[in-house]
Amino acid sequence: MTQFASLRRAMNGRLWYVHEQKMHEIMAFLEMRLSGGHAAEETIAAIRAANEASELRAKSAAAAGGGTVAVIPVYGVIMHRPSMDLSGPGGTSCTVLSRRIREAVNDPNISAIVMDVDSPGGDTDGVDELATEIYNARKQKKITAVSNCLMASAAYYLASQASEVVVSPSSMTGSIGVYCVHEDDSEMLTKLGVKLSLIKFGENKAEGNPYEPLTDVARGHLQEMVDTFGAMFERAVARGRNVSREEVHSKFGQGRVFDAKTAVKIGMADRVGTLDDVLSKYGVVTSSSSARAEAEVPEIQAEAPVADVAADARRRQLALAAI
Repeated sequence: MTQFASLRRAMNGRLWYVHEQKMHEIMAFLEMRLSGGHAAEETIAAIRAANEASELRAKSAAAAGGGTVAVIPVYGVIMHRPSMDLSGPGGTSCTVLSRRIREAVNDPNISAIVMDVDSPGGDTDGVDELATEIYNARKQKKITAVSNCLMASAAYYLASQASEVVVSPSSMTGSIGVYCVHEDDSEMLTKLGVKLSLIKFGENKAEGNPYEPLTDVARGHLQEMVDTFGAMFERAVARGRNVSREEVHSKFGQGRVFDAKTAVKIGMADRVGTLDDVLSKYGVVTSSSSARAEAEVPEIQAEAPVADVAADARRRQLALAAI
């Protein structure tokens, strides 16, 4: 279980542009594994099916443009590089997404770019750089970002840089903010009779380590970092949506997500519509996106005692967040 403890601690030390519920699910899954828990076999089968469905959905989205419109999927947890992804095949890498956008911009056969977004966000690495790239790319080709059906935190950071933001009727959009978690293991180590000595060079080296309580100075530094990245987020959204940062700060929720109509009303999005609506406006005729995905994914039947259904559904939700 050491690898799970290390992963949990590493996650706690990072800055995140992610919807809080997703982080709670990931951390709960790690806690389950740390305590020796395992998902049921049918849960693992469902996870594999969900991963396959995500891959098929991405392929379906990529093919939806018919060669004239580039449909680029932005699914799952957003991380800087593919190897750091925590959400399985459905996750998004900033480096891969950057490459796909550049290819679409440079392809003379592509007239427009559509970002099909269904993501809770992710960590902060590479997000601002990619957001700037999307903003500059929209000067060359029109880019439409579609909330289909979650566009939260880092996902909205990126999508807000598109030429227009469209939100599907059942979508949730927003979660502008950043946070970091500090884990204090000092009391647990004391109860176990373990005392660690940190040998360091540099007064602030190892600041915020999990082996001792967080000092006021260290807390202040972490808060300063969070504030810096939060301000960066707001400035980027203000640039992308062509409003003032003050308006972003006062009207765009400061961490809240909104339903489609509210997102349009307060200026976070331009209109309510589906991915197929967007493609049809570009002259691409498609069948229903959801129907395409459902037709391609085999149904998984899982048998479990009635008493275990609720608990197993919860395990599935937690496991999907981190595998």
